[in-house]
Amino acid sequence: MLRRIFAAVLAGLMLMGCALAQDCFTIDIDTLDLNSLNSDDYVERKLSASTQGVRVVKYLSDSSELAAAVRLTLTQMDSRTIVYDRDYGYQSGTFDSGVIYLPYAGDRTAPYLITLYVGDYVYALPFMQLQPRLQGNSACTAGLRLTDVGVSLGGDWQMGTMVDLSSSTTLSVDIVASNHYLVGQATITTRGASLKVDLSFYDSANVSLERSPLYLITDCQAFQSGSTGPAYSVGEWIDLGSASTAMIYLPLRLSYDPSGLPAFAYGHGVDAQRRLWQQNIGPSAAPDPYVPSAPASSWDDGWSSGWSEGSGWDDGWSGSGDGWQ
Repeated sequence: MLRRIFAAVLAGLMLMGCALAQDCFTIDIDTLDLNSLNSDDYVERKLSASTQGVRVVKYLSDSSELAAAVRLTLTQMDSRTIVYDRDYGYQSGTFDSGVIYLPYAGDRTAPYLITLYVGDYVYALPFMQLQPRLQGNSACTAGLRLTDVGVSLGGDWQMGTMVDLSSSTTLSVDIVASNHYLVGQATITTRGASLKVDLSFYDSANVSLERSPLYLITDCQAFQSGSTGPAYSVGEWIDLGSASTAMIYLPLRLSYDPSGLPAFAYGHGVDAQRRLWQQNIGPSAAPDPYVPSAPASSWDDGWSSGWSEGSGWDDGWSGSGDGWQ
């Protein structure tokens, strides 16, 4: 009995050490519901982690006289490649595989099959190696790349969203993180001579928002010279004055989990954004070389395909991953 208590304490200490190191995920087979391994929800909660490695723990017996032959294999299921195969010999007490470091999976979730052989018993269970959490990454609303219009703020992929202020409306715009993932949506609401921006993030992204200054650029020519004006807060009503168009510039900094998020592709709806930009800087300014000439009817087509107008949030995915709804 004392030996079993000691083994349990030892397993707990190993679990704590692994958690502190934050580079491995400990799978204690005795704590799992083996009848739920076919449930995606259960696997997501109990057998998924964004760690470099795993360790497998299983109580075997109280006595060395009951020692059993132990073998452990890990198979990367996408490629059907066995990445780990070890015979541990005869084991008793609590089996501990030690930390097993997994191959780098890149920009994706890697599924594994973990198989533990204990004598005549076989324990087979899935493990999902998630992408590592991305810390302190840049994000912004989808729209017009600043570098395309001669603005040198925020790096080479940052965007601002041009808005037509001629009527009261509500627009939903995707939030793009790391120039690659859609992590949520911004709702831009105009009411009379006021505007506000609210943010919502997808639950699966588990976003921690670290910085969210909001700039309302009503003079795009001054913006090209580096003038942003004052920083406002998300959720704050902002006076528009007499502006008929403006750019929302929202350089966010956040941390998030990228696994399963849709990818962003730049391009769709950009022509309509460039025309709004040109409208703001006025006919006396040098024409934007990126704005193509087009018949008036293309204005309506670009606008309707680039925005989703309504009274509230559109919580579904955009599907196309282009940043527009």
